[in-house]
Amino acid sequence: MNYPAEKNKSTSQDSLILKKVEAAMLLDAYGALLTERQRQCLSLFYEEDLSLSEIGEAFAISRQAVHDAIRHGEAQLHEYEAALHLVAKENQRQQIIHQLQQLIGDQQEAVKLLQQLL
Repeated sequence: MNYPAEKNKSTSQDSLILKKVEAAMLLDAYGALLTERQRQCLSLFYEEDLSLSEIGEAFAISRQAVHDAIRHGEAQLHEYEAALHLVAKENQRQQIIHQLQQLIGDQQEAVKLLQQLL
């Protein structure tokens, strides 16, 4: 039996995972446009799963400074995506390729050509 608290916990964990995946994709696409400190803080937070305190210790800065760098970096990444749509377009391409692969089925040569697009 699923209790409401268990469902909420599962939903919040799913939401956290989706946020981390989105942040990693945005960081891959636009990370070079951030400041070095923002990029490092975001990478350590999302990709290495370090806490704000651990990141602060690594850079000899306060937990609040790490939080600010992450918050401002995330805002920049979302602004870049809103203007350029690189991540959204890549996701759309991946969906189309997957659909084409399903339609093509066993036609190996066509599947190999589609793989080259990746």
